[in-house]
Amino acid sequence: MTISANLVIKNSTGCTLDNLSAPEPKDGSFDSRPASSISPGSSTTFKVVQNNSVSPGPEGFVTYDMNNGNQVFKLQFNWMYSSGPDHPESYTVSPLADISSTVTITDDKGDNHDVTYEVRYQPQAPLDWDMVWALSVGLMNSQLEILMDRGFIPWTFTQPVSPTAAVGSDDAWPALIVGAMDYPSVVVPDSQTQHLDIHLPMTTATLQYLEGGVRKTLSLSGDTVIVSLDLSQQQVTDAATLSATTEAQQQIQGLQALNYGVYRIFADLRNPALFRALRVVSTEGGGAISLSSAAQSTLETTLAGIGQLDVAYPVQAPPQPSALLVPTRFSASTTQDTSQPLFSSVNLCMMTRARNMPTVDRRFNFTAPIVPTDEAKARMMISQDTFGECYLAPVVLKVISEASGFPGSFQHTSNPLCYQFSSSKDNGDLNGGRGQKVNVNNGFDQYVYATGSATCTTAPDVNEAGHPVVIGLTGSFKFVAEVSQYPLDTIGIGLKDKLGTNTYAQPWTGKITVSAGEKGELLTQIQVSLGKLDSDENSTLDGYISNFFDSLLGWTTTSPAATISKQAQVFVNDLTQAFVDQAQVALSPDDCVVLPTGAAYRYANMVFNGDGAIQIDVSFPG
Repeated sequence: MTISANLVIKNSTGCTLDNLSAPEPKDGSFDSRPASSISPGSSTTFKVVQNNSVSPGPEGFVTYDMNNGNQVFKLQFNWMYSSGPDHPESYTVSPLADISSTVTITDDKGDNHDVTYEVRYQPQAPLDWDMVWALSVGLMNSQLEILMDRGFIPWTFTQPVSPTAAVGSDDAWPALIVGAMDYPSVVVPDSQTQHLDIHLPMTTATLQYLEGGVRKTLSLSGDTVIVSLDLSQQQVTDAATLSATTEAQQQIQGLQALNYGVYRIFADLRNPALFRALRVVSTEGGGAISLSSAAQSTLETTLAGIGQLDVAYPVQAPPQPSALLVPTRFSASTTQDTSQPLFSSVNLCMMTRARNMPTVDRRFNFTAPIVPTDEAKARMMISQDTFGECYLAPVVLKVISEASGFPGSFQHTSNPLCYQFSSSKDNGDLNGGRGQKVNVNNGFDQYVYATGSATCTTAPDVNEAGHPVVIGLTGSFKFVAEVSQYPLDTIGIGLKDKLGTNTYAQPWTGKITVSAGEKGELLTQIQVSLGKLDSDENSTLDGYISNFFDSLLGWTTTSPAATISKQAQVFVNDLTQAFVDQAQVALSPDDCVVLPTGAAYRYANMVFNGDGAIQIDVSFPG
């Protein structure tokens, strides 16, 4: 009797698994093969069997690619079912960051076993977006109040049954007469990620409509009209026509002058075709007000007198892969907070650096609330890799590299905020590779071949909810100086006589703390501490090496060890000053989102959140 296994791969990643690679198993063979691709939420089943009763048993693997839109993960599913004593067996998924898996042997009786692999994808916070700006319902309602106070939203109006009818004609009679309307407000009614309700409280209002050829009147005074619709999106062509303050219009015009696309996220009351529902309730008690179909239809068309209610103006920069905190793609969604409705939010989800939109199906399902509950009723979240590539590497790490005296580039490692820098230089280009010639009056030519290097690694100091954004630094300077002489040069024989090698290593540690400045800049503070100089030296070589340091590096040296320590302190001083001078960069939030009352004006509380993203509380006018 041969042994076999029925293998099931269940795809719970939210992304398609494709590009199957299924090499012939190491042992055994396929009785049936896995599908070439596995769509999200589905599975594939295949069978592996022992070749014959004396062969080792089925052993092998298959791989799939999982593409989240910007990164490809190679998922490898392994199996080993031995024909040896007790039939030992093993089923695993090769580990990958952000991918979790479970393996369950669902039937282990007999010689034919059933095994299920399930893989899940944990999107990098915030849900694979590079940036998310969450705007609370409370903030948007305060925006609407300001716009109404400034006359951008009418508090009183009359809308004819046919707006295009000639004055005095039979179709020009007033259908909706609003004597006074209170401040409108928005509500996120459910968890469907696109739905928004607009509440229009009528203090005094009358609806006139035709029913059966008879004009009828319905009082809406003391009632609230609720319009349910989806968020709409439209590119702004003329900022001067927006229902927005002068400050907001000027900000948008400035962005357009930079060749940025600016879009309106709005609720359109002029197009009933976009309404998912319309209903009327008592403002005081909430009871439903019954409307006939004729009254309903007339009310739907006459709400056009209010126009469009703008929520926000997100920005889309030209799609260049530059390392900037500026969105090159965006999409809007909503998040409902049932416990605190005013902290439900409209979320402007963004990609930077011309990266693609995420494909994972859970990309809009944020856990509520995602906005703070203090006076800053908006929040910006930045993924760690975006923060690393758009700020840490091009600004902060560049300063460290330049201050070290060994300019080079940082390489990204596994964690989004982990980088590694290593740079060195030597004097091997001198004297045919011998190094610096040192004049010593003993009849021979002595040379110092020296290598200087600098290293630095970064890692989050603490990466937990509510902790400040602190990046730990570990670095060192190392100098290796080999002293040699060539006593047979005079007779044309380049025989090397190595006199000795001195090694000096100066370790240092530090940390940088990044906070959000009130004007939108990232404020970076640095602390650096020098460790104890570690040296392995022959003091008889000090004279040669001091001469080398003086001639090649321009140092004034009395003792190599003391001079290296002194120069390390110079590095600390230069680095600290460089951070004051250079390591600040604008968050450029004005280049991301503008509200109808203007751009953001205050940033605070920059911390890691519970999902691992970097979050900053944002205050807008209103």
